[in-house]
Amino acid sequence: MDKAKKIEKWKYKNGALNSFKSDDKEFEKLSEIIDTANKNDLKEIFNNGLEARYDQYKKYLYGHNLFLFRDLEQHIKDSVHCLIINAYIPSITNTNLLLERALKLVLIQFEVGTVADYGDEEIIKKYIQADKMYAGRSMDKNIQKCKKYKILSEEEASELTKYKLKFRDGFSHFTPANILGGEEKLISIPLGQHAPDFERKLKMPSYQSMQVIHFATMNAENHLAYVLDILNHLQYKVLEQFSKK
Repeated sequence: MDKAKKIEKWKYKNGALNSFKSDDKEFEKLSEIIDTANKNDLKEIFNNGLEARYDQYKKYLYGHNLFLFRDLEQHIKDSVHCLIINAYIPSITNTNLLLERALKLVLIQFEVGTVADYGDEEIIKKYIQADKMYAGRSMDKNIQKCKKYKILSEEEASELTKYKLKFRDGFSHFTPANILGGEEKLISIPLGQHAPDFERKLKMPSYQSMQVIHFATMNAENHLAYVLDILNHLQYKVLEQFSKK
């Protein structure tokens, strides 16, 4: 019985990959044409991005001093690289990772009560334990914990919770109602649409996807800038706390 279930699992998973046999000469020639076209497309995307948008976004590559959160620098670069090649939704989702990780890192710092000292075995043990504590916690709980530690004020925690609903939850779970909530129609509707079911069609997933893509295009850079400002705030809250000791 178990064997039969395993055979049926993901029955069609590789179906699309088996269109041609590995020794098919026609496919071999076709694949070379496809590969060349894809490489040319990628070169054009990257070259155009560097020429047209690098100067616009380069400030995010070195404009913030992450003196406590060095391990987040690569995530910033990834978000900027996405912006440069017009990959706006990937930029937003990666920036969400940046924000969520930063909240956990600052909580770990407060939980341990001191900055990392890799020469002190006891401090290392405390960091490992604190990391385990916060690794699986939801962002909502971490925001509330930040409020308890006075890392975030009541107003800041409320703002970040609402922001999370739109950007983090909206894009991670692809919930257009969260992303587009409170927004005006982002894509113009052609005049002369008199079909009685037109308004109903606007609720179709394909139209919502267009709206979300447009929203991401217009807001991905601002999202990164907002999150980087929060990172800066979190770093200084750590310094503020430890300077008292």
